Amino acid sequence: MTSPCKLVIVGCLIANALCLAAFAQNQKELIVREIHEGPIIDHRHPDVIASGNKSGFETGQFVKLGDTYHMFINEMFDRPHRDMRISYWTSTDAINWNRKSTIVESIPGRTPFNPRSEVWVTGVEFNDEENAWNIFYVAYRAGDKEKGEIEANDYEGRIWRAKSVIPGIDGIAGPYVDMAIVLQPDKNSQSWEGQQAVAAFNPYRVGNKWYAFYDGHNHVPRGDWPLGMATAPTLNGPWTRMPEGHNPVPISPEFNENVQVTELKSGGYLAIFDSFGDHEIAYSQSKDGIHWDKETRLKVQSDNNLWADAGDHATRTPLGAVEEEDGTFTVVYTARYDKDGRVFFGLGRVVLAWK
Repeated sequence: MTSPCKLVIVGCLIANALCLAAFAQNQKELIVREIHEGPIIDHRHPDVIASGNKSGFETGQFVKLGDTYHMFINEMFDRPHRDMRISYWTSTDAINWNRKSTIVESIPGRTPFNPRSEVWVTGVEFNDEENAWNIFYVAYRAGDKEKGEIEANDYEGRIWRAKSVIPGIDGIAGPYVDMAIVLQPDKNSQSWEGQQAVAAFNPYRVGNKWYAFYDGHNHVPRGDWPLGMATAPTLNGPWTRMPEGHNPVPISPEFNENVQVTELKSGGYLAIFDSFGDHEIAYSQSKDGIHWDKETRLKVQSDNNLWADAGDHATRTPLGAVEEEDGTFTVVYTARYDKDGRVFFGLGRVVLAWK
């Protein structure tokens, strides 16, 4: 006799497949409308120099309020992907940016016993229940070689929620105070999540519920970077993983990171994220915000404007797709380049539109 648990999982898989197939017939295609020439922030930016940012930027999110863009982004102030802090920048055109403050610092000393040796911001949302802005960020510890772990790798990611001290929409600049860990390795962890999870966390609203993408990855044996979803009745939580069968979500075959979701004015949802590809980012579409189609990769640098290095992990992480009044999408993304003998992860900008 087939167990009820297996029937539920099979049912979820069939429902996902049918929903994806139906949605794929109606999906639209994004094209690049405009490419900014060169990076918008590079190693010569005066605020990069003044803040002592040696290696550049990676992961984060930006939003638009009125005529101002607000960006929360990780600065790799010393070693890339090791020495991290979360900073806050603003712009009126998504091209010319000014650094305003440091939001969260890591704790120096990357060891197996320091659970905040790296901090990676991935989500920024306004919390109606608190009348305050929330940021979500991941904190890791290093591997413990005494336990057979890889010292250079990240382990046991924990998702922190921090709240703006100043209430209301105008409190977006912070300061922010930690409230709680909303998702972490525990008895509810799923088999696909691996040793790095929980990695990344990007909440978005669907009706009166909240959903969030989160990543997993196994170091030994080395695996892919699958993607799961969690849900909550409020942004505060409690957050619970969606069941295996729905998780992992079949958006990307091998790798994704920093999945940012935009609720479209015309209906439906657009997710944009880091994936494999040469000078490419990726996106996925959903009718209901729960079931998502396979990724589509999009080249965001042109042959006569290639400022990032070539390869899968050079053009990196989009920080979101802001839907503008004219129906286009402003996208800011990170990318690595080697110039003047210096490796730096700068920021680029493109404008996307429906074909």
